[in-house]
Amino acid sequence: MKKIALLGSGFIAGVHMEGWKRIPGADVVAFYEVVPEKARVFQEKYSLPYYSSLPRLLEEKEVDIVDICLPTFLHREYTIQAANAKKHVMCEKPMALTVDDAVVMKNACQLNGVELMVGHALRFWGEYVKAKELVTQEAVGKVLTVGAYRLAVTPGWSVISWILQQNLSGGAAFDLHIHDLDFTNWIAGKPEEVFARGVQSTTGAWDHVVTSVRYVDGAISHVEGGWMMKGEFPFTMGYRIMGTAGILEWEFRAGVNIEQRGAASPVILYRDGKPREEFNAQGDDAYYLELKYFYECIESHRPIELATADHGITAVRVAAAARESLEKRMVVRI
Repeated sequence: MKKIALLGSGFIAGVHMEGWKRIPGADVVAFYEVVPEKARVFQEKYSLPYYSSLPRLLEEKEVDIVDICLPTFLHREYTIQAANAKKHVMCEKPMALTVDDAVVMKNACQLNGVELMVGHALRFWGEYVKAKELVTQEAVGKVLTVGAYRLAVTPGWSVISWILQQNLSGGAAFDLHIHDLDFTNWIAGKPEEVFARGVQSTTGAWDHVVTSVRYVDGAISHVEGGWMMKGEFPFTMGYRIMGTAGILEWEFRAGVNIEQRGAASPVILYRDGKPREEFNAQGDDAYYLELKYFYECIESHRPIELATADHGITAVRVAAAARESLEKRMVVRI
């Protein structure tokens, strides 16, 4: 059994809480929140004690794992606090706003002998896992291009709208786009150079971005992401992977704020001389699966191999290069 402190009480903290409830042996003993009204609502729903001070929480409660569901600009600070207290850390994506901060987080956990995993949920999302599986099996041959996209309306759920402020969230170019940057890294390998074009919102944040990444092995990705859609435009995501022997494609629409993420649409494989193949790759909830994987690694003392700190750092590195490319209008080498 492992005892967990959950940091935050917003949308993603609720998703994590529901995931932890399903894992045998996982016991969320308290949560941290500094906004009283948010804390009250979360406490009423889950009947958990809450603290407005993490040091006090860790002093008064026995805790093995700290699950960080706080705004991105707080990730470094609270990861270091948890690591210094010898607690294993699950940190939501993006890992940090800068590569330097992400590296400091990794080093703090290594120095204190605790594990760190980053919440890149696509590595546990059924249809993305199926893509990785088929690519590994060479179903499409050598990968030539990876296209991915993630489009949404402007989020309105964050306290003081921190999510819309470039210096706090990195804008959609970091917070949303990074999902698919990590996915294309997972499929195509080591990134080599980045070029991006984008649109800035009224806040000045890069909130709609198209990024092209060239990989060491020759593959190219083209990734589109943003939250400048209008009206009732549904949360839309998908990918298209072109290889020397086939094409892999998937598209999905999941409600305004991924509420309908449990619905299914098939992954389709196209190859010359063969009928198209459809795969129903829908799995269990990706957020639950990533927490379950993390918990089982901690419980059995297995090294974390999926959504590692290094994966998180690389995703931040590509996102930071995309931002530099946007600002300087140039190709950025990694």
